[in-house]
Amino acid sequence: MKLAYRAFLLTLTIMALMLSVSAQTLRPEKDPRNIAPTVGTGGPVGGPTGLFTVYDGQTLRKGEWTFGVAYSNFDRDPGNVDLTEVPLNFQIGLNDYIELFFNTDAFRGIKVNQPRHLSSMYLPDAVFSNLPAIILAPNGLLNNQYAGQAIYRPIGNQPTVLYPYTGGSAGTFGYPGNQSGNPTLGPPTGGGEASLFPGVGSTYGSILPGVVLQTAAIPVGGNCPFPTSCTVPTVFTVAPSYLNDAPFIGQGYGESDFNTMSVGAKIRFTGPNNPVGVGLIPFYRFYTNNASSLSGFAELQQGASPGSKNGDIGLIAFGDARVRKWLNISANVGFIYNGDVEANGATLLDRGNELLAAFAVDFPVNKHFQPILEFRSQQFVGGRTPNAFENNPLDVIAGARVFPYRWMSLGAAYRYHANSQDRGSIEDSVFENFVTIPCTPGVGGAITGGNGCQPRVIRTSTEGRIPGFTPSTDPHGFIASFSIGRRNERAREILNKPATINSVDLSRTEVTKPCKPGFRPKEGETCSDDQTVNVRTSASDPEGDVLTYNYTVSGGRIVGQGANVSWDLSGVNPGEYTLTAAVDDGCGVCSDPMTKTVKVRDCDCEKECNCSELTVSGPAAVVQPGSTMTFTANVTGGDQQNLNFNWSVDKGSIVSGQGTQTITVGGTDALEGQTIRATVDMTSDCEVCKRSASDTGVVATKPKPVLIDEFGKLANNDLKARIDNLYINLQSDPTATGYIINYGPAREVARREKVIRDHIAFRSLDPDKVVLVNGGVEDTIRTRVWVVPAGADSSTINE
Repeated sequence: MKLAYRAFLLTLTIMALMLSVSAQTLRPEKDPRNIAPTVGTGGPVGGPTGLFTVYDGQTLRKGEWTFGVAYSNFDRDPGNVDLTEVPLNFQIGLNDYIELFFNTDAFRGIKVNQPRHLSSMYLPDAVFSNLPAIILAPNGLLNNQYAGQAIYRPIGNQPTVLYPYTGGSAGTFGYPGNQSGNPTLGPPTGGGEASLFPGVGSTYGSILPGVVLQTAAIPVGGNCPFPTSCTVPTVFTVAPSYLNDAPFIGQGYGESDFNTMSVGAKIRFTGPNNPVGVGLIPFYRFYTNNASSLSGFAELQQGASPGSKNGDIGLIAFGDARVRKWLNISANVGFIYNGDVEANGATLLDRGNELLAAFAVDFPVNKHFQPILEFRSQQFVGGRTPNAFENNPLDVIAGARVFPYRWMSLGAAYRYHANSQDRGSIEDSVFENFVTIPCTPGVGGAITGGNGCQPRVIRTSTEGRIPGFTPSTDPHGFIASFSIGRRNERAREILNKPATINSVDLSRTEVTKPCKPGFRPKEGETCSDDQTVNVRTSASDPEGDVLTYNYTVSGGRIVGQGANVSWDLSGVNPGEYTLTAAVDDGCGVCSDPMTKTVKVRDCDCEKECNCSELTVSGPAAVVQPGSTMTFTANVTGGDQQNLNFNWSVDKGSIVSGQGTQTITVGGTDALEGQTIRATVDMTSDCEVCKRSASDTGVVATKPKPVLIDEFGKLANNDLKARIDNLYINLQSDPTATGYIINYGPAREVARREKVIRDHIAFRSLDPDKVVLVNGGVEDTIRTRVWVVPAGADSSTINE
């Protein structure tokens, strides 16, 4: 089988060399960065172009190929395992975007420093098969009364049985003679993702048992019937504990070769000269040995590989960015679907899938030296057989590559397992398990015919450091690599002849800003709303290179691209502005620039008048003498900005409001019955918008007292009737006042006034509406009755 795979490798190499022809896109000679294959190991597959374990964005190009060999030493847990691998790889470029690769391990050595941590060491043909373990109860033990339970397999119980174990003896479990029922191993049965292996594996499924880290011994004699001491487990796991890289390792040190092989492609999506490279790496990983035969399983017990019968499929996304000529950043993320370990229709182990992530920086100082720093994570995900001491490794790799030639590399790196299961990683552990012991020392002394042999359930709970668990040490490793191959010739630097700017023509050299809103150019002045200048550049290149035109302006902005553009100066302040034109023929702006100047000035403007209409509103009714009247200027239409008002009146005086739209006019006391005219003159910033308007207000005439009755001597009833008539007149003018003036002898006047007051009181009339006046002494009594309206002069009624 191995000869066939070596023949396959040789055939693939010969075909790749035959397909290798002339290159396509050439790398520049001045680029110091070189390419070499990845080493891989410890999770990532080796072979694709990259750093030590991280894939960068580069690929081999058509006509290029590489052979690579490396020596990689690294540490893994559980088991404090030290692995050494010698990977061989070959890559060939198909074009600027795709390379094919093949990788295999020419040698693999594995040393287990803590074998008691690994379940594979407790298998019936492994180095520690006689040590205690936690297993699924074997067939036939005490009439299968413990079927399906996790039981304790005591020390020295399991005799050596060769793989595949089925039908072999499972031991006596402390029962004398054949009283145990002659239990046997296997056969495997279904049990979910991983098969159940009675007498061998764990109750969780898989062929791997739980481990026992610590036991308690009961001395010989007394309750222990055996010639050696009896033991019970005190620290143990029901679930298996296994190393994902070599889950069936069965001895302290094992060696193998050409067991793991990977084939795949690295596909770049971005262009070969793009400083950012992204793409995918699909690959298939397969194993030359598996658990289908005794010899194949023996190789797996040497630590050759996980032993998946159908292999694994992976897909890795990669990306890198050339940040500086001397600095490159790379990152990877990927997923590997791992096949289960199967044999004869049974699943020995349900392997977890892998989620890979990595980040790296490299520093191509020059074309001969490249320091590298990598950070890598490997996570086991998805449904899988439980792993009691599972470790998801984190690696830090620091090293450098030396390139004596572009096509040859020498590399060396230090590798550190950052999260090994050292003392600090297990001090906060919580550890709980329980197991059945089919036979423990009884109370009645030595066992006779099984008497005194009683089952017992052991429960343990540990928090903090796990007793019996030996922490891992020395998590240090290293990588040494060598590669050789063919590289296409680098593109030599071509001395560029810069382009020449022949002319830069502007459509105008002076730009006049438009008038502000509300203003217009004065007569003879020309202004434009168009603030753009058309620019036309003429340039030539002696080599006929494609030219890119660049423009730099001190104000405004360039609209468009190429030889003909527009220079938009909208919004700039008056002044002089420059435009500098340059051309790029691929070397950057190598030509001599040419500068032009444009002057921007304000337009000579005058206000654009939009006149308003003016009217005046006077008082709506006549005004009583002594009162004020109001006049208001009404402005409609136009812009109504910066208006001034100047008022004048032909009579009276302006009390307030001069200079505003509304004034108050007083001094109407002596203007009874006259008309007052108010005139307003309105001016603004526009001389042509002068306006004048006026309105009038009327001052009312003062009312006169009215004589409504006059009589002499009367009977009291007639007098009272005359008083009633007065109040009737006052009801028609509530604001008026009645005056009763009595003339005559004093006694007669007093008697008449009394009759009047008594009648007013008797009739409940308002006494305040009437004023009694003594008109003076005369020979006979007489009375005059007046109605004096509000505002009338009552001083004349007694003349």
